[in-house]
Amino acid sequence: MKKTIITTMFALVAMTAAAQNNYTVSGDVTPMIEEMNKEGVSIDSCYLAVFGSWEPITEKVALQGNKVAVSGKVEKTQIAALLLEMKIPGGVRTQRIPLFLEPGNIVITQDDWMSCRVGGTPLNDALFAATREIGKTQEAGDKDKALQLTKDYILQHRNDLSAVLMLTALPHATVADAKMVLPLVKQCGEIVQQHPLTIQFTERLNTLLARPQEGDMFKDFAVEYDGKTTRLSDYVGRGKYVLVDFWASWCGPCRAEIPNIIALHEKYKDRNFTALGVAVNDKPEATLRAIEQDSIPYPQILNSQATAPTLYGFNSIPEIILFAPDGTILARGLRGVEIEKKLAEIYK
Repeated sequence: MKKTIITTMFALVAMTAAAQNNYTVSGDVTPMIEEMNKEGVSIDSCYLAVFGSWEPITEKVALQGNKVAVSGKVEKTQIAALLLEMKIPGGVRTQRIPLFLEPGNIVITQDDWMSCRVGGTPLNDALFAATREIGKTQEAGDKDKALQLTKDYILQHRNDLSAVLMLTALPHATVADAKMVLPLVKQCGEIVQQHPLTIQFTERLNTLLARPQEGDMFKDFAVEYDGKTTRLSDYVGRGKYVLVDFWASWCGPCRAEIPNIIALHEKYKDRNFTALGVAVNDKPEATLRAIEQDSIPYPQILNSQATAPTLYGFNSIPEIILFAPDGTILARGLRGVEIEKKLAEIYK
């Protein structure tokens, strides 16, 4: 009798432990489906995947009407996403909804097709409540307060995974951003610091800090194309001001910036100045077509691929850098009217 009671108790404990690892992800995504239907796109299945790598966690399951329902077991909390599979002409794409996969009933709510709220479990409730407050503060025009709220949240949650998503949402495009964010990372616990998303994020920030800054001498590179070798030093450091535009034919913002650069090149080309294009991550034939289409008159370095972005530490384009006649960097990250103002300062 005693042995039977003990066996039953162990079985109940095991069942309780297993139940504590169960999760469900459910919600009504009617707004998104209706919007996609307007575009002739259908959504009929979904699955869970690891956030960032997008490695599947579950198999695909069919939507039940316009509702998602995925369930399973999770041994430890992880950053994941619900992927809604969209069938489009010529293939398949996914719409991703970030969430924390943790034990409990995770509920997705859509007020409109562009926004989702996730709740029902501790981390999802905490993060999405905070992001709503931060969003309202930003909409009210108080960006400084919104930034401070984000920092406060990270430090309050330094030992849970929700800090990872908050960290990676901080500004990370400039050296000033890197100097602000990296100390926050160091104040977080190991679970945050060692997460793959944080590691990737800090690597990007450290690249920003290591890249050539204003006042530094230019770093040379050589590119092979069509049997010829072209170097940045063929143009930079030879006694002229050189405005270097790192761009690609497929980049919309790059193409939009080109008319402005052409105008400045024509305005100052007789005053010890030239513009220079450096094509990155682009097929040379596509670059050449774009040069012809946009009637670009200034010289180009083709086929630099990842060489220039790696050396100068950028991962978005256009990246526009102004070099002094001796080859030092006068300014970088220039866009639009900023270029005109900088040249106006030089030429009075």
